[in-house]
Amino acid sequence: MPTPPRRVIPREELTAWERWELGALNEEAEERARAVAAAKQQAQQPPPPPPAPEPVAPEPEPEPAPAEPEPEPVPPPPEVNWPTAEEIEAIQQQAQREGFEAGLEAGRLAAEVEVSRLKSVLGELETMAVRLDAELSEKVLDLALVIARQQARKEIMADRERLIPVVREAVATLPPLRVPARISLNPADHDAVEGLLGGELPGDIWRLVPDPQVEAGGCRIDSATSSADLTLGTRWANLIRVLGRQQHKELAWEAEPAPVADEAPPAPLPAAGAADPAPASFLPPFESGAIDPLADSAPLRSVDDD
Repeated sequence: MPTPPRRVIPREELTAWERWELGALNEEAEERARAVAAAKQQAQQPPPPPPAPEPVAPEPEPEPAPAEPEPEPVPPPPEVNWPTAEEIEAIQQQAQREGFEAGLEAGRLAAEVEVSRLKSVLGELETMAVRLDAELSEKVLDLALVIARQQARKEIMADRERLIPVVREAVATLPPLRVPARISLNPADHDAVEGLLGGELPGDIWRLVPDPQVEAGGCRIDSATSSADLTLGTRWANLIRVLGRQQHKELAWEAEPAPVADEAPPAPLPAAGAADPAPASFLPPFESGAIDPLADSAPLRSVDDD
């Protein structure tokens, strides 16, 4: 008859074993023996296996790097069409033409600026020239008047007959007289005028009277209705006034002082139709008029107009 198989207990399932002994009389000794046996059994028993490590969570797998884009295919370089010789020449001519036009425009603008500046300078010069011309013309005119004044004095002193045309023109401009009139002359001019005009003037109307108060070269005409001052100072003042220089005192005639006369004052005019001379109070104190030597006819100042 076959032997039944024995059951083998694995080591891991074994527990602490105790040695079998008879029961002791003393419970305390038994307890002590059991404790010693347990200690021995525990000492002989192999240490328990270390605890199984806790399962560690697996590290997350790194994300896959983004895939680099595939480089685009580089297109082949375009085919270059090189210019021909004719095209290069045309381009050169166009560049020259454009450069010429640009330079011409820049030169024109620069020329306009220069022309404007020159016009401004010329305008200033013209204004200055006009002002200088006016100043110079006035100075030349003043100088000419000073020279003319001095020359007139010399001519009158050298030729006494220069007064005759003045007297003749003044007498011709007067209206016909029926009353006595008097022409006052410087004694130096009296003889020359009387010798040349004595036959032209009616003796019953005109009388030539020497008067040292009248400067040589001039005369004064007095009648019952009018009077005229033809002295050099008056005639010169009229000329200065016509030329607009009457404000310049240095251009006045500056009459020379009259010489002191020893003879008696001029005799009064004779009355009309009477042989004896009239009294000195016959002629009224007329205001002296002026005759412009430059005019065709000299205006006379009439007593009736006053």
